[in-house]
Amino acid sequence: MKKNINKSDKGVALITTVVLLFAVMIIVLTGAQLISTSFKETKYQQNFVAEAENVARAGIVDTISWFRRQSTVVKSGPSPTPPHWIDEPFNPKYDADPTKSYTIDENIGLVKEYQLSENGVKWARYEIKRQTNPAVAPYDSNAVHDITGSRIPSKQDGDGLAWSIVSTGYVYRKVGTGPFTSPPDILISRAKVSTEIRRIDITRPENSAVIVGNANNVVINKNGRIRGGISNAGIARKSGSPTIDTRGEVTGNPPVAPANGTYDLSVIGIFGISDLELRSLADRCEVVFSTPIPDMSLIYINGNATFTESKPLRSSGILIINGDLTIEEHSNSLYSGLIYITGNAVINTPCLISGCLIVNGSLTLSSSSATDVAEIDYDESWINTVIQQVCQYRENKSLTHTFKLIQGM
Repeated sequence: MKKNINKSDKGVALITTVVLLFAVMIIVLTGAQLISTSFKETKYQQNFVAEAENVARAGIVDTISWFRRQSTVVKSGPSPTPPHWIDEPFNPKYDADPTKSYTIDENIGLVKEYQLSENGVKWARYEIKRQTNPAVAPYDSNAVHDITGSRIPSKQDGDGLAWSIVSTGYVYRKVGTGPFTSPPDILISRAKVSTEIRRIDITRPENSAVIVGNANNVVINKNGRIRGGISNAGIARKSGSPTIDTRGEVTGNPPVAPANGTYDLSVIGIFGISDLELRSLADRCEVVFSTPIPDMSLIYINGNATFTESKPLRSSGILIINGDLTIEEHSNSLYSGLIYITGNAVINTPCLISGCLIVNGSLTLSSSSATDVAEIDYDESWINTVIQQVCQYRENKSLTHTFKLIQGM
């Protein structure tokens, strides 16, 4: 009798175990399927959001391009009077000719749409909003806004040197012919990208070939030449007097300008922005420089820079050296534009710098045994070209942020 009961109990236990195993397997498989489906849906949504982010970034690029295409600084000027307002200058215009039109809806701001899929169903759209008039108090944070006053000392909103930009990118299914996202169109995803752009505002204390702090630390050796031209100084200085070899040459009107202790030769004094901002705006920011240097570029070298025969300085634009500059003999260097040095400069032959050289430390031009020429010429045309091309509005990428919104989640 006991044996029959034990067999019966064992049979029930086995059946129960099998049922439980099947139940667990079903739960595991169902959970795995749900997880897989959820992952695929999330991945699908993320892909669309990534597309929307790229669309928003395209809007940022287009807006910066709009600012750069303007002939002058985009500004309202100090204390604009009605009906003008601080942010009025950002005003992209519509034109029936697509090649001349900056926007498809100038009431919103800079707006563009373009097709994403071959079948013409999936479309992209970006919007960069203008401020309203009268402006939302104090202003719409999601619209383009002049922030010069809060970014640059001694400047104010309206001067047009710093702007905040927010671009919203959309990906949607375009089914009907009505306005954007009106039924039966379906919004798939959207993303926002915000950034700031800055225009470099160069302020030189004097129009001169060389600007130095203490001219007592300036030595012009044999075949060293500094030329200011007919109406500009050769050397401008805060204090001191340069040492000029009889075989050297400093010319200009005057050759050496009267000392002026009010000169501000700091980074912010010359460029109107902090050292950190200058690095973030540079085309290249390097600890150890690499050549070749692109023409008409803003290069920041965070350390000493030595140019040699195998690595000459041959370029144009703005070169900032947070350290010492050494141009060795036989480098045959040629630079056009503005060079700014926080430390000392030693410039050997042959070398020609056209534009302006600003040195906070000492300057040694050429050597007592030079057989060639090391020359620094003031060139107003090169300075103006640099201001027009290199100092244009640049994105401060350290302040770029992305806000992603997944539709329906």
